[in-house]
Amino acid sequence: MASKKKSKKVPHEVMNESTDNNSESENLYLRQEIARSPMYSTVYLSQDLNERDIEYVVEEAVIKKQCRVLQLTRCKVTSIGAFILANTLNNTENILEELLLLDNRVGDEGVLHLVKALSTNENNLKVLDLTQNRISNVGVKYLAEMIQTNERLTVLRIAGNEIGNQGIQILINAIQYHNKTLEELDFCTNRSIDDEVVDCLIQLIKHSQTLKRLFLFNCNMSPNGKDKLMKTQKKLDNFWLMV
Repeated sequence: MASKKKSKKVPHEVMNESTDNNSESENLYLRQEIARSPMYSTVYLSQDLNERDIEYVVEEAVIKKQCRVLQLTRCKVTSIGAFILANTLNNTENILEELLLLDNRVGDEGVLHLVKALSTNENNLKVLDLTQNRISNVGVKYLAEMIQTNERLTVLRIAGNEIGNQGIQILINAIQYHNKTLEELDFCTNRSIDDEVVDCLIQLIKHSQTLKRLFLFNCNMSPNGKDKLMKTQKKLDNFWLMV
């Protein structure tokens, strides 16, 4: 039986606020929301959270309440917050299956923290949502490296970021040649993605053994590029494409 790993504490010098030995968050909203959440359920939060708050979320919601889904929407989660969350992913005391960080400030550095944790397969995470998190091609390169070794993740959402053709091509190659679990990929509203990657996407649609859903809505593809993708999709059974 694998030994339990304890979550690392974020270094004191990078904390925005000083902390004491009392782990209870001063955020009343946070305490109330987590307290009313049943065991093994979804914990949804949508208020600004500092690093101390996120440590409280990890301890109370992820570890004690054993939540299966943690959704932090517009909580101003930074790379430091991502570091704290990443440390709990490899903690065998949690059963977290979905981490949804919509509209935050994770950035490329935060992505690096997360992929280091997800590359080990010592976690249960199946869904990672990084929609609108100021991620560039650099962050996507980190995700591509993780995709090559991760054997659990089935859904990756990186819509609404600053990702271009180069980053998408790197990720596509990683999925097509090294991944056997990913079922859904969301690139929507990355305005630098254009017709340059259409042929790569067609190859992915044709040859991926597991991908079932691909979302490319509101990128910068021409009508001709979209048409080529749709024609490819129509030849396949049970494949959903939004472009």
